[in-house]
Amino acid sequence: MRSALLQNQPLAPLTTWKIGGAAQYLAVAAGLEEVYRLMALAYDRGWPLWFLGRGSNILIDDAGLPGITLHLAKSLQGLEQKGDRLRAGAGVSLPRLARTAAGLGFAGFEFLAGIPGTVGAAVRLNAGADGLDLAGVLQRVWVATPQLQLLEFQTAELNLGYRSSLLLNFPHWLVVEAEFVLTRPAPAETIKRRLHELQAARRARQPANYRNCGSVFKNPTGAPAAGFLIESAGLKGRRVGEAQVSLKHANFILNQGRASAGQVKALVAEIQEEVWRTQGVALEREVVFLPDDLLAANGEL
Repeated sequence: MRSALLQNQPLAPLTTWKIGGAAQYLAVAAGLEEVYRLMALAYDRGWPLWFLGRGSNILIDDAGLPGITLHLAKSLQGLEQKGDRLRAGAGVSLPRLARTAAGLGFAGFEFLAGIPGTVGAAVRLNAGADGLDLAGVLQRVWVATPQLQLLEFQTAELNLGYRSSLLLNFPHWLVVEAEFVLTRPAPAETIKRRLHELQAARRARQPANYRNCGSVFKNPTGAPAAGFLIESAGLKGRRVGEAQVSLKHANFILNQGRASAGQVKALVAEIQEEVWRTQGVALEREVVFLPDDLLAANGEL
């Protein structure tokens, strides 16, 4: 069954920030074949193509997104064990991946339980928490290109670093599947207890308001954490319109009502300017601005 292209569909409800305009066309692919069809359609017609998972770590412009937005949060949901490997579709949520590994009796995935993203986005950014990241459990990935190639990469080929990978240089490539290695057997109850401990610790230090994108800035190399720098600059609680720096963790910006993308961008710029002025550190965004960042990366949509 072919996915319908829905016109002028609001994207804000599909993001954790609940901010952003509409998609010119929105589609939900049932599987890989449908992903290829939609990629080919966008390529043939010269339309921009955007990939949207669970909508964390992104800010969609108030004007929305032209072309096709491919919503993957309910697509590419395959998840199965094959020997000492765990294969996951790009749309699988990280908490589900962590729970599945725990249920199979393998540790090492617990840190993913509190990250509200999908496997595809996590691979692209080398997502992590609690001092661990995806590179430690990832074996290989498969990527679809606009030219309808299916490329395979071993972990070592991805140049995974802190919130970075080779894939960030190719924003129109789509991670469709990833394979993880299961090497740390442990009692299921021990793993589940660790899951609960990490989730409780995260809840204690991060804002409960779900209308945020996660961490806004990367932690700078050789300097204190971004949240500490922002707090030291006296910016906790700073507002632009209804966008506010969290009082609980300064590296989070909350949507306190009907915040616009423009208000968030203004607050981000203010934070960067003030931290540079008072701390002498240039903060780099972790959150991705769409379509701005892809325009900057490619020179065109």
